[in-house]
Amino acid sequence: MLRTVLKTLEAQLHEQQMVLGSLRAVCLEQEREIAKKVEHIDSLRRVVGEMNVDSQSAPAPRHRRPKKQKTPIPDENNSAAYRIRDVAKTILREAGRPMTQRAIKQKMDEIGFVIDNEKPVELIRIYLNRAKDEFRRIGEEGYIALD
Repeated sequence: MLRTVLKTLEAQLHEQQMVLGSLRAVCLEQEREIAKKVEHIDSLRRVVGEMNVDSQSAPAPRHRRPKKQKTPIPDENNSAAYRIRDVAKTILREAGRPMTQRAIKQKMDEIGFVIDNEKPVELIRIYLNRAKDEFRRIGEEGYIALD
């Protein structure tokens, strides 16, 4: 009789430990998701902060433009887009050959240029594609500087 009670209690204990293990796994997954969302929110805050800096330096438009200007005008030397394009242009000139955005990012890392963004390679691609008068994509080989 005592053995039956003992086996029953052991089975209940084992079941509770299994449930607890499952709950811990769920909690860890929730913590990971929360951490990702916090990083995403921080990234968006940085982008919004850059947009506020960029918009404060540009004069307010007097009339509605038909198309939104995507690349900053050349005299906006303090914008992130301008700095990234400027460094990329220098890197491409020194290389003397087309480079992918990933290779450009690696070279930026080597020279100590930091892009404070969750997806810096993606940001390089966006800024280079928007500056059609400064860069051209050459198929799979990557980008070249036009001037």
